Amino acid sequence: MLTIDPWKAKNGGQLTPLFIKMTQTPVLTAYYLDGVVIEGDFLFLATQLEAIDPESTLHTRMVSYRPGAQELPFGGFDIGDNIVSIHGYRVLPDDKMRYACLGRHGTVHFFRGSTGELRPELIPGAGLLSGNLGGLMTHLRQIGPDLWACGQRGQVYRRFGRDDWRHVDQGLFEPLNAADYTDRAGDLAMKMIEGPMLQCMDGSSPDNVYVVGLRGLVAHFDGKAWRKLEVPTDEHLQWVRCYGPDEVWACGFNGTLLKGNARQGFKDQSSVDDNQTWVCLSKYNGQVYLSAEEGLHVFDGKKIAPVKTKLKPELQDAWRVDHADGVLWSIGVKDLARFDGKKWQRIDHPDNPAIR
Repeated sequence: MLTIDPWKAKNGGQLTPLFIKMTQTPVLTAYYLDGVVIEGDFLFLATQLEAIDPESTLHTRMVSYRPGAQELPFGGFDIGDNIVSIHGYRVLPDDKMRYACLGRHGTVHFFRGSTGELRPELIPGAGLLSGNLGGLMTHLRQIGPDLWACGQRGQVYRRFGRDDWRHVDQGLFEPLNAADYTDRAGDLAMKMIEGPMLQCMDGSSPDNVYVVGLRGLVAHFDGKAWRKLEVPTDEHLQWVRCYGPDEVWACGFNGTLLKGNARQGFKDQSSVDDNQTWVCLSKYNGQVYLSAEEGLHVFDGKKIAPVKTKLKPELQDAWRVDHADGVLWSIGVKDLARFDGKKWQRIDHPDNPAIR
């Protein structure tokens, strides 16, 4: 049975932090929505309880895994929002708000683990609630000292301070005026879909930022303006990571794996020619690890091959891959595992049956 020990709720009862521990038989199951590695054995995860329909209920369970520094290996809290992307500061900011969670309608929830404080901030104009037509949000990333967020219709925002989110998307964002579509809801819906859909962003500095999205979209921001780049694919792109100002990797549908930069262009590095979809990537020990529904893969500079972990069974799936302090983590839809450079270890999440 799953045992939950709640902390005191704050902010009008919106927050229900909890510690989680396993006894014998789990009564809930969950799947991972997003995950980041803060330290080698310190994860921050967004999970969705399978018993809850996210289309009808605003709810996400945020989970931390930090066995050496908290009462139980897994702890967490519930948020009344549909979280699509998360961030955990590796260097604790001045306000001690360690975690940031982006909701699909543009609310960013900041959380301080030591006190249980939860503080929401609204990105003005984002989302599709309260008359907004910005579009849904998709991704949150720290670039330089600041948080950035992107989403539907080419939205890009930069946080300049507390409650200070500003558009940084001139040339990408395609605004809509609801008054132009009176009695034409169908046309408005089509316009929402047709606009540029940004999936992920990263940068080496605030004047060297990349976004990727559907239909092979790659764009670069030099601190003043955005420029759409020519790339050798029109496949949907799902993830982008920058390893210095000139080494940028992006991945997506049909085995697409790009490497390059805005100055020299991009080349497709992929050695696979099938329907494999890479949804995330991370460079670790000189190799690029790629997440896919079928499991974790690795690109050694010549070819892409499945990762052999020697776990029994092998990794069932992979959704996010990230690393810190020499430890690589594969975060699947259900499967969670760590690699210290020598050996893989599977970590059992207390909401789910153990994978054996």
